Formats: sequence, structure tokens, C-alpha cells
Amino acid sequence: MNKIIIYIALVCIPIFAQNVKKTKINQSKFDNSENTQEYLEMFEDAFFRLESSYVDSINESEVIKAGINGMLKHLDPYTVFLSGSNKERLDMLRTGKYGGVGIQIGLRRDTLTILAPFEDSPAYSEGIHAGDQILMIDSIKTSKMTIKEASKLIKGEMGTSVKLTIFRPSEKKRISFNLERANIVIKHVPYWGIDKSGIGYIRVTKFSRNTGKDFQKALSEIINQEDRLNGIIIDLRGNSGGLLSNAISMLDLLTERGVNLLNTKGRIKQSNRKMNSRRRPIVASDIPIAILINKSSASASEIVAGTLQDLDRAIIVGEKSFGKGLVQSMYNINDSSTIKITTAKYFTPSGRLIQKEDYFKKNILSSKYNEQDSIYFTRLGRAVKGGGGINPDIVVKNEILPKYVQGIWNSGAFLTFAATYSPLNNIKTPVIITDKIIDDFNDFLKEYEIKYKLDGEINLKRLKEALESTDGLKSYNRLTNRLDKYYKKERKKQYYKKENLRWIKNGLLRELSRVVSGEKERIKVSLYEDNVYINASKVLLDLNQYYDILTPKDSTISKQ
Repeated sequence: MNKIIIYIALVCIPIFAQNVKKTKINQSKFDNSENTQEYLEMFEDAFFRLESSYVDSINESEVIKAGINGMLKHLDPYTVFLSGSNKERLDMLRTGKYGGVGIQIGLRRDTLTILAPFEDSPAYSEGIHAGDQILMIDSIKTSKMTIKEASKLIKGEMGTSVKLTIFRPSEKKRISFNLERANIVIKHVPYWGIDKSGIGYIRVTKFSRNTGKDFQKALSEIINQEDRLNGIIIDLRGNSGGLLSNAISMLDLLTERGVNLLNTKGRIKQSNRKMNSRRRPIVASDIPIAILINKSSASASEIVAGTLQDLDRAIIVGEKSFGKGLVQSMYNINDSSTIKITTAKYFTPSGRLIQKEDYFKKNILSSKYNEQDSIYFTRLGRAVKGGGGINPDIVVKNEILPKYVQGIWNSGAFLTFAATYSPLNNIKTPVIITDKIIDDFNDFLKEYEIKYKLDGEINLKRLKEALESTDGLKSYNRLTNRLDKYYKKERKKQYYKKENLRWIKNGLLRELSRVVSGEKERIKVSLYEDNVYINASKVLLDLNQYYDILTPKDSTISKQ
């Protein structure tokens, strides 16, 4: 046990995470070997005293895990100890597949609902539909079950079986499916295509093992239609990152051979790398490119966006990205546990650091790369800021849905209506939202309690609560009663209000398209009211504006 604890402690210290023997502390690896050795012995002694003297029996492995987590919590947020389901998610990212039946699930009206079956999966082949409600997994009822709990039961070893009992709203009956688990290949490039104006579009949701080759396939299909191609939009919104190698593979397809794409810098020699483009681009240099990002775009997404911005190969549209520019290395402790350690930082070709430095809150850390808001320059000489994420060239925020429409989405009514309505009314692709569909959905919503607050209702509630504690409540009843009647009247008008109706039509179009034709069609039609996509398209179609953005402006900041 002595040696195991010391080994775990050693593995968890990044300074000497490599080349350490499991049964012996190599003191030359420590910066301050005497103090470090003393504290390791203190940790060991504390554990054995706890084990021998604590009032109750302890779970030794859980105590050791807690010790490791406690040691890591003062570092950056991405240096973590992974075991169990957390390690499974990491393995899924690295392999690009998992054992399951191929469904995306979510909670709709507190009911586990299938949002989409994946193409070529057991669920898809057996005829499971979007909108089907999961009642039982094998013999276990799903009432009050979380998505995480359900996923754990549905996933499993390839070749084994799982029984799903579902309720299909359109047929109003229960159906059982015996599904054999298979290798489910994750599609993190779920949609690509060209719109009527000649703008190619590729959505990338994650950088997993298959992302690079799937992106190349999408890009090749788009550029093969070059006779009508006027520009390319790559959508990285909501993409939290993943495998660096796949980000580099994407950049290889878009940049000149030999150009610097990314550099990493760390404390040990192996962490210092310079990555250059290894092949000729497959996209002609005169094809304009736009990258869409938002505050949830992180890590590998920021590398792609930042590199193309530095090389003046694309314009960046949307919101400022998250700000994660740290390199993690994986160290397997055993078959069920991995430690993920930050070993370096990313720097874009201009030399700027993507990482925001908000985790330097403890005296335990120091860095020579603390450079918030430092100014760098792109290849053409445009000024760009370092530290804290990627700033877009054109700032465009997603439109916020009206509160009433948010309430409809939160209730799950769009998908439930689509799953019931489309087979009964023989809805086909392309879906057209008619007045009849709009009126039928309004009738359907009468079964739902749409939870939302109109402007001013929250303040009215606070006023009532304040008045309840005073003697003058009765004198204000007349006023508050009038306001209650006003809001009740306004609620009856919400469905057909112009702005609400616009987004209700969009919600119906998206969910009916999902049920009728699948996730690809849902993504396609969602772009019709996507103001970030629309703004990016307009710039790509106006080459004067596009190249004006890429041209350095006169500035008081001079390039040195």
C-alpha cells in the first residue's frame, strides 16, 4: 500500500509525470526534493492514521481518489482525475465510437424522449422514431430517471441486447424493441450543404477521432460544386473542442503548405512543438471563408478560428470565444482511471495566447505567459488581442427567443406535436408551415401549461410580496387586480403576436423536419432564421466588404 500511494502521488505531479518508477521516488525530479519528500511522507502517514483510527470503516480507494482530486483542484480547470463514466466519455472522444443503439435522448415534459435516431444505427434500422417516449429500459421503468442514468443503462458491450419499451404518440400505443448494441460511430460533422446563393456550410460540433476525415469529405463535396460556390461558412458555435490532431487536419485543408499553424510551449522539452501545414489546400485561395464562433467555442475551435484569423484566410463572425488554450496529456493509471494533465499552452501563428488567465488565483501557480489584452498582428498586419479567447471580426449575437416561445420549447411541445402530427397528416420534405398547421398547433398547446413571464410580471410579483407584509395591502388591491387582468389578457394574445409567430413557425419547421427527414434536415432549416449565419453569408457575397475586413486599418498601434 505504501508504494501504491507514493506512485499515485508521483503520477499526479506533472513535473515528473513521465519516466517515474512505480516503486521508487526519483528525488531528482523534484524542484525542492527535501520539502516534497517530507510532504509525501506526511500524506502517507495521514492516510494510515485515518485508516487505523477513524471511528467508522473507510473506503480506501475513494479516500485516495478524493486526495488526488484535492491536490488538483488548485490548478487549472482541465487538470483532472478521470474514472468511471468520466473516463468513458474521454475514451469515446478518442476512439470516435461507443457501444450502444444509436439514439439521442432528452427530457420533454419530464419524459425521456428520443430526439433523433442516428443513421445506420440499430435504433434507426429497427424503426425507432424521433419523438418516441421511452417507458422502460429492459425491466426498469424510466419514470423520474435522468438522462445520465438512462444512457448508462442503454450503452453497453457490443453484441449484447437491450429492450426499449416506447410510447409512440402518433399511434397512441406501446411498442417494444429488442436492440443489439453495436459500435456507434459518432458524427461530429452532422450537416453540410450549399444554399441557393452559393454559400457552402459545414457544421462541426466536436473534434473527435473522425472529425478530420468527415470534414474533408464535406469540404470535398462542397468544392466539387465550384461552378456555383461563392463562399464557405464553417460553424464552430457551441463546439467545446476535443482532439488537437483533428483541428490541425482541418487547417491543413484550408492553408498553404509549410505555413505555421500553431505552437505549444511548456516546461519540459517534449511540450514545445511547432506545427506547420503539411499539404496543399483543397480550397482555392479566392474562395472567401467565414468561421462562426460564440462564447461556448473553446480549445480546438479557437485554434481553428484564431489560426485562420492570424493568416487572414477567413473572417470570424459571432461572439468572443471561451478562452481555453491549454494542452492536456493523458496518463492511464489503470484500466478504469486516467489523469489528464495540462502540459503546455497553445499559441497562434501571430504569437498570441488563447487561454484566459482567470485560474491564477492561488500562490501555487505562476506563469511568464500572463498577457491579457496584449496586441499582436496578423500576416497582413491587422491588430489582434491576445489572451482571453478569440475576438470576432464581426460581432453578431444570436437573437434571443421571446419568452413565450422559450416556454414552448421548455415544455417539449414542438417535438411532441411534430411526432404526433406528421404521420397523421402525411407531412413530407420539404416541410411547408401552413396556416392549418399553425392553428392546429395552437389547439394542441391548450393541453400544455406554458411557463413564462411577460415583461413586468416579475416586478408585479415582488410588489405583491412586499405589500403582503404591510397594513396597506387592501388599498393596493384595486391596482394589482387591474394589472393581473391586463397580463391575463396579454397572455391570450401571445400566440399570434408577430414576433412570437415568426419563431413558432421556425420551431415547427425544425421539429417537423427532424421527425420527417432526420437531424440533417433540421439543421438545414434552422439556418433560415439564424442571424449569425445570415450576416456571415451577406459578407461572403460582398467581396468588397470581405476584403475590407481583411485589410489593415490605419492605427496608432504600429507593427514593430
